[in-house]
Amino acid sequence: MENKNELNNEINHNWKFEDKNYIKELTKFLDITEQIKDEELREEIIGQMLRCDMELTIYAEKKMMDK
Repeated sequence: MENKNELNNEINHNWKFEDKNYIKELTKFLDITEQIKDEELREEIIGQMLRCDMELTIYAEKKMMDK
């Protein structure tokens, strides 16, 4: 039986970028944020979204490893 480290190595860490719905929603988000005139605010919003996305990715990958 494989241990969790071996299973972790099998997880394709780019799985979400292969998901068409994820790409569609990410593109829509970025298109909307492009309309924000205040560059500092736009960068802050995008940065926060990316931090949230990273946390969700970590959570999802942990759940994949538990299966």
